[in-house]
Amino acid sequence: MIELKEYQHSAVTNLLKQTRRLLSSSGNGKVCVFKAPTGSGKTIMMAELLQQFAEEDLPNDYVFVWTSLYDLHSQSKAKLASYLRDTRYNLLSLDELTDNALAENSVLFVNWHSLTTTKQNGDASSREWSNVFVKEREDGRSIVEVLDKTREAGRQIILIVDEAHRNYLTDNSQRFITEVIKPKLTLEVSATPLLSVSAEDMASKKAGFVSVPFDEVVASGLIKQETAINQAIGDYVDIATSADELVIEAALARRAELAELYNKNEIAVNPLVLVQLPSDSEKTSTLDKTVREEVERQFAQHGITYENGKLAVWLADDKKNLELIEKNGSEVEVLIFKEAVAVGWDCPRAQVLVMLRAIRSLSFEIQTVGRILRMPEAKHYDMPELNKAFVYTNIAGININNKPEDLDFFKTHFAHKKEGVNDVRLPSVYLHRQDYGDLTASFSNLLVETLNERFGIERGDMVNVAYDKADKELELYAEELKTPLLADVVVHNLDTVQDEIGTLNLDKIQADVSDANIQKEFDYLLKAWCLPYAPVRSFSKVKTAIYKWFCYIGYDQSKWHEVQRIIACSQKNQTVFDETIKTAKLKYEKIKPAEIASKKDATHSTFSLPDIDQFGENYELVPAKRYPYEQTYLRKDRSEPEKYFEQLLEDSDSVDWWYKNGEGQQQYFAVSYQTVDEETKLTKMLNFYPDYIVRYTDGSVGIYDTKAGRTVTEQPTHDKSDALQVYISEQNEAGANLKGGILNKRADGIYVFTGATYTTDLDKWQRLTV
Repeated sequence: MIELKEYQHSAVTNLLKQTRRLLSSSGNGKVCVFKAPTGSGKTIMMAELLQQFAEEDLPNDYVFVWTSLYDLHSQSKAKLASYLRDTRYNLLSLDELTDNALAENSVLFVNWHSLTTTKQNGDASSREWSNVFVKEREDGRSIVEVLDKTREAGRQIILIVDEAHRNYLTDNSQRFITEVIKPKLTLEVSATPLLSVSAEDMASKKAGFVSVPFDEVVASGLIKQETAINQAIGDYVDIATSADELVIEAALARRAELAELYNKNEIAVNPLVLVQLPSDSEKTSTLDKTVREEVERQFAQHGITYENGKLAVWLADDKKNLELIEKNGSEVEVLIFKEAVAVGWDCPRAQVLVMLRAIRSLSFEIQTVGRILRMPEAKHYDMPELNKAFVYTNIAGININNKPEDLDFFKTHFAHKKEGVNDVRLPSVYLHRQDYGDLTASFSNLLVETLNERFGIERGDMVNVAYDKADKELELYAEELKTPLLADVVVHNLDTVQDEIGTLNLDKIQADVSDANIQKEFDYLLKAWCLPYAPVRSFSKVKTAIYKWFCYIGYDQSKWHEVQRIIACSQKNQTVFDETIKTAKLKYEKIKPAEIASKKDATHSTFSLPDIDQFGENYELVPAKRYPYEQTYLRKDRSEPEKYFEQLLEDSDSVDWWYKNGEGQQQYFAVSYQTVDEETKLTKMLNFYPDYIVRYTDGSVGIYDTKAGRTVTEQPTHDKSDALQVYISEQNEAGANLKGGILNKRADGIYVFTGATYTTDLDKWQRLTV
């Protein structure tokens, strides 16, 4: 089974719902857009989707056509082969076609650019396809003929577009889709989707849309937390004679610093510098050759050459030292490349990108630096610098794409801590996400206990006694139970069935059904009972508990087929188990927070002001005399209450310094708190990053978080406030001198709540004096 991150489980679950919904409606040409950031593991998520798709009881047979640009289809095929090796899928390339039609569960991988080329003998609608695998063949195995025969055999086609590109929306491409592939469903998988989906299309089951939040990918540890552009580049002005030389020197120095940090922390990673040549064409231009010669001479001065294995090149007409370059321990320190690497190559140890561009400006977006985003070991490190990507470029104008995630991700402003600052040392915690929204193993034992309580079965009861107690409520004569009552409900409506099970009044003709069909209905029923927890990960926990409980009343493994029939074929039994499982889930909710806390990977550290704080384009330079940094960068969109509080701090002689805390990263101050997810109603542990840390002249330290409008009354605010007060109390008992709480601006000033249990009762708040 593929081990997925929490956000990946959620995305796959949503994708399965969307595709199931679209495939159940009539007609072809359905579209589902899957937007997932670079480095989020799109191939892994698609592999898991295919694996779960194979387990679905769908009304038709399906085959898949997987399209990618350049040779990326081969990389995708190799990855999926490892993920799906123990499944029913058959992965094929065009040159591996041996039958006249694709068998069920076939996945055909194709190079889209090559496949859709045509002869120039007329307008677009009359041009002939020129690819040898598209043109009519004597063996009858052109892709046109194979797909025609596949459809004739009753199998529908799902088109998977991996990283849609500029060629995808051309007339040739769209004609190929319409005339040759004719998909029931097109699934576009991309960080920057080209297809658009309207609310009207989604409502009418013509389209679907699933998006992976960028911040969740970062929080998972799969990709870097931020990217710094031209950091400390001014330190190398005096030793460089040109802009190109300057960025190379800065990049190599950064690589050396990173290598030292990896070695110091005993992490077996050799960071890689990627150097992108200037021109945008695929072929190597005269400009490329000139720049390449210059940078090769500069690298040689640092002992980086092809001969000693520290320099590699990946160009269309020249490739050197590429063997095992993706390995974390590879000796290659620098790779010179052009477009091919920029499209889809994976090398997680790549951390520094040098862009030698022959243009005046470039709009940066996350996709631009995708090759240096992945973390070498798919986790964040305790050293913040190792969790960053670095870009060095000779471009005069750097424009950050006007998307929230891009504005936050790229760091273009840097602030240095003032000398002699009376710093703080605050215990801090950083929670790495470990809650996958599923029922864990402890639920199995809890369900068994709840079933025993339901029937009054005690630990010392003999099997016959336990059976008699259960028989009072359950229909236990399997031979009399023939028809699975939920055939039309569970199979096709798993997403909405949890409230219907056990209450349906179905009047069906009794008929013998095979054990295989009974098991299928039994499995779907158990998955529905798992909701709102993730069915795929929770299903085995419920099944284990049910089999274990039936052992108490005399049904060992040899009789599991009878257990399946007893549950799947009796409305009365379904009602009993539905009620009991709901009761067990309520009990589980009470113990899950502690279980999550014990499993959550928490990094405990001591917070002090970072030596260098880095900021993106959504920050502005603000004058501030009491800020602990040489430069004060604050968010442009900060709230009026925040601005009001900051001015109070600036005007107060009792304040030594104040600091606007960051969020989402280990280097910032955080406490953990427990809250309930509004959508799933499940309890979870999260990080709380208070807005402000204030050092007062009397030595005390204030920790504050501003709230305004409805956020004052929302449940997460209650939970954060209570957690902060517990933290302050515990630290003060250990000798600290802390104060603080939730802030709320009113007409007559700012008020603070410092009580142990949060309330919105205004009489319990105090006016804050700083």
